[in-house]
Amino acid sequence: MKRLSLARFFSFLFLPLFLDAKDFRLTTKELALEVSKIDQILESTHKDKQVSPTKILPRALLVRRVYLTAAGRIPSYPELEELAPFDQTNLKEKLIDQLLQSRAYESQMFNWWADHLRAKTYVMGQANQIGAGFLYVDWLKSQIADNVTFDEMARLVIASEGYPWENGAVGYYIRDDGMPLENMSNTAELFLGTQMVCAQCHNHPFDKWTQMEYYQMAAHTYGIVTRLQGERSGEIRKMIKNGPKEMGSMQMSSMISKGGSKEARAFRQALQDMLLPLQFGARHQERKLKLPHDYKYEDGKPHQVVQAGVIFDSNTNGEHEELSQVDQYANWLTSPKNPRFTKVIANRMWKKVFGRGLVEPLNDWKDDTEASIPSLLDHLAELMVQLDYDLREFQRVLMNLEIFEREAYQKELEPLEPYWFPAPVLTRMSAEQLWDSLLAIFVPDVDGRSWEEEVDHIKLKKETLQKYRQKVESMGSEELIGYIQKGLKQSLEIQEEMNELSAKIKVAVEADDREELSQLKTRQNQLRGQQQSAIASWIMGEEFDVRPMYRNNPFPSKKPPSPDRKRFPHYLRRASEQNSPTGADHFLREFGQSDRELIDNARKEASVPQVLNLLNNGLRWRVVDPNSLLTQKVMEKTTVEEKIEVIYLGMLQRKPSDEEMNLCIETLDLGNPPLLASNQKNGNAEHLKKAHKKWEWENKRYFKRVHDELRHLAWALLNTREFSFIQ
Repeated sequence: MKRLSLARFFSFLFLPLFLDAKDFRLTTKELALEVSKIDQILESTHKDKQVSPTKILPRALLVRRVYLTAAGRIPSYPELEELAPFDQTNLKEKLIDQLLQSRAYESQMFNWWADHLRAKTYVMGQANQIGAGFLYVDWLKSQIADNVTFDEMARLVIASEGYPWENGAVGYYIRDDGMPLENMSNTAELFLGTQMVCAQCHNHPFDKWTQMEYYQMAAHTYGIVTRLQGERSGEIRKMIKNGPKEMGSMQMSSMISKGGSKEARAFRQALQDMLLPLQFGARHQERKLKLPHDYKYEDGKPHQVVQAGVIFDSNTNGEHEELSQVDQYANWLTSPKNPRFTKVIANRMWKKVFGRGLVEPLNDWKDDTEASIPSLLDHLAELMVQLDYDLREFQRVLMNLEIFEREAYQKELEPLEPYWFPAPVLTRMSAEQLWDSLLAIFVPDVDGRSWEEEVDHIKLKKETLQKYRQKVESMGSEELIGYIQKGLKQSLEIQEEMNELSAKIKVAVEADDREELSQLKTRQNQLRGQQQSAIASWIMGEEFDVRPMYRNNPFPSKKPPSPDRKRFPHYLRRASEQNSPTGADHFLREFGQSDRELIDNARKEASVPQVLNLLNNGLRWRVVDPNSLLTQKVMEKTTVEEKIEVIYLGMLQRKPSDEEMNLCIETLDLGNPPLLASNQKNGNAEHLKKAHKKWEWENKRYFKRVHDELRHLAWALLNTREFSFIQ
């Protein structure tokens, strides 16, 4: 084993110079040294525990593993062709570097980050009306594209402040609007691997954390509020209440009272709609956290103000005292001196690459928690600090380890059973990997497919919201009241029509007239949108379109769809380009995509509905559609054997065995393509024309039969365990 490690070390040293790719922190020589150190720790562990590594993966399947780990999907057939031959020198090393700097890497890392930050495009409450979740997701993608380090990402979300279109990181708090204690629990779980949620109501029954410590931790960020227009709204209400004579003859003071006339209700709604785009964000205030009314422990009293405190002594006390309480908290949390922050993320990355953590479970670390290989976790933590928490570089090291090239360990492991990592653990593809791999089979340039209209809409939304903010903040409260008065008539007219629609909707529901109900609700939504933006339109002027502020999805395109869009509609995009998460009935959710409610909440367990989905899903036809990448490559081949080989390579990234080839030939009725008879080539023109026409007809029939037969083979392979597992 040691000879092998040394050989691997020297093989790195003699890699071509172009492998010192830009934007990587480690040179080829430095990378080889770090890989060698970890290989030696594993080698020593295997010798001590008397375990033997599994066999080396065939090169084609190693390519598949590299793609699934670094790109989040299998390679397409054209990508496999470009990589051939698979036995070329340093193929793995070159491929890892190439993929880690690709959009495919960004796509799969978004899935990982969104699952851990619980990033949702649709959030609860009114913040959804201005697309706060969409702006959060957009910000997260930009940080991943810039390869922002893990510790910096943590500081950005924890200390975030501002409006979501200016600083999308505030979505971390907006998604937990009104739940500051729960937000802290998730922060501790994500960045410290520590379960504190039980200590919210009482001392933790299974850990050392007390309820006081819970509240001391929560006190750091309790002052972060996510509703930003309370002062402006209060100022307007106070002005109306105290100055009705100056406000005109409408008896404005009655407009802000509860209940009242329809004019009063419309006025209050207009005030709310006017300030809604500026209502959500994050602001740091001096809000104090108090112990609950039923606090029962001797270290505090009910309703006592809690002073912020930390649960670990990281030897950072006294540092950065000039910073705010939130910034100090963020720096303490992400400090390399924090005993858990670095090890927790190193362990998460290890499991991401090898299928199992050195510490299991990932999110329940305690003082007596011990890694299966303690010396390895200590070394990985040191490496993480050395790499400045660059997750891309860290994964680059892990994927170059010797055990990464081994066949997956296929024996079932008990949840708490120590594992010495002779090889990666056999794992099922995640929902995102499965969806993205399906698309890679038949969609060209799957990594480059984004919904351009959606990208443009997010950009337009940001610009519109910023201009609206500047205009509103430049105006006095009295001037804003004047605009509410101007738009009130329009708002009332819209409300009258909406009331009429509500009555019609009630009738349609009773009559179970679904078509009529759908039309009425569509019109009702349109009217609500007009009412919602009425005051903003008055403020910004008729020529300014305020609708992007209130709209989450792009406007329907007036351009006819391109030929590519017709062949591959926009919903055929990678998981990272879908809503986060997708709807409950989507393929991704069926196969275990996280609902983004809890950290790391995805599941990989198989189910009967999943089997039925694969057998009956409409994607089965697209895989073998004439426009499919795989189908086109199959049709380029002339012999049955070549066609079958293409399907195996395109689906499983390996050639069929002799036994499989014989079984396919015996089972599938393919035959060979029709040929023009040699004795027809010298006939007269008319005879040749007829012969050629007959050949074209027979050829068309042949390709139809081939298509019908091979789609069964393709879909059979897609439903195999070999396809859905990372071997």
